Amino acid sequence: MFTALAFAAALQTTPASPELTMAPACAYDREAMMALSPDAFDQDLSGGWRALEQKPGCTETAADLLADWREAHRAELKIGDLHINYWHEGQLRAGLGQTQRAVRLLMAGVNPEVQGDGFQDYALGTVAFLNGDRAGLEAARARLAATPEPDNWAETTASFREKYGVQIKWPMNLEVLDGLIACFGKPYDEAYGGACRPK
Repeated sequence: MFTALAFAAALQTTPASPELTMAPACAYDREAMMALSPDAFDQDLSGGWRALEQKPGCTETAADLLADWREAHRAELKIGDLHINYWHEGQLRAGLGQTQRAVRLLMAGVNPEVQGDGFQDYALGTVAFLNGDRAGLEAARARLAATPEPDNWAETTASFREKYGVQIKWPMNLEVLDGLIACFGKPYDEAYGGACRPK
């Protein structure tokens, strides 16, 4: 449930990719990408959709890839993998200004099987931001801030640090909502970025 914070890494493109004729700057090896496991596609720092999204002008290509990969693997996906895929596509659509589509995807990204991690309030705060609802955003932030730390938090942070080299703190994503509040009314990508978050 905490793997949603994995970070982007470099991905080699293949000139022979079918995508090349459509958008050369966003070319990637579609066959290889579609064959990736859920972890490799979304969480492996050496591959997946993230590096494609980092290329200028390729956000929509990456969002479409997330949707295509999800449909190709839907029958075999665990519910958590399905929800995180929806969430990440929703974030990209939000960055593209596709607000209504983004909201639907972000809410589909909330896993009802996982309770107590604060993710639902993070999602509701994000949706409130996209809908221009500052009161809703601030209410979601307050609920997230009050979420009790889980019993296994020390083990979770140690595992995350070992896997990604990043220290996370509780409650997760609180600084993201703080950034959305600080930059309320600005485009999602700008408000989501580190410049808007408390130092």
